[in-house]
Amino acid sequence: MLKKTILTSAIAIAVSSPAAFAEQRTAPVRDNGFSYTYGQLAYDRWDLDDGQDIDAITGEGAFALDEHLFLRGGLNFYDGDYRYGDLDGNQIYGGLGFHTPLQRGLDLVGSADIIYDDHDFDPGGSDDELGYELRAGVRHATTDKLELSGGLTYQDIYDGDLGVYGQGLVKVTPVVDLGARVIVGDDRDTFGVFGRYNF
Repeated sequence: MLKKTILTSAIAIAVSSPAAFAEQRTAPVRDNGFSYTYGQLAYDRWDLDDGQDIDAITGEGAFALDEHLFLRGGLNFYDGDYRYGDLDGNQIYGGLGFHTPLQRGLDLVGSADIIYDDHDFDPGGSDDELGYELRAGVRHATTDKLELSGGLTYQDIYDGDLGVYGQGLVKVTPVVDLGARVIVGDDRDTFGVFGRYNF
């Protein structure tokens, strides 16, 4: 019940955000100066509803193609437990992202990724699947040193899952950031920390 309440509230906030911020617009903004070219290393903890508790290490990156489009990609290795035994595997993903300013310090951001998952479970064998993830949300320069992001995510690998995501990013130096991220979904809850280098 709590997860459904959080999910419903977050969806309402995400949908109403552009209208709420529209009143604060002044002059048109061409670029908010967010970096969409970076590499990062992350640790995530996945808690999945079918009894899986998984630790994942992920290398990720993005590359800006122009003022609106960027490429995304990553590779993760994961290991954990499921209801019958041990589970380990990897995922590789790649896709395209889009961003545009809504107002000063606020970007609308969307992305679409193709994901390939391959894992082994003991006892039982192995499995693999080709799926995808779609995201839509906002990225906000909350202070000079802090960025906050959030929105909706839909992932379909083995089963479909609708959720909300949130991320906080602290600027340690002009090119180095530290961050934390969370996803709350119907069938998955994840929490992670990461370090990012902006090119």
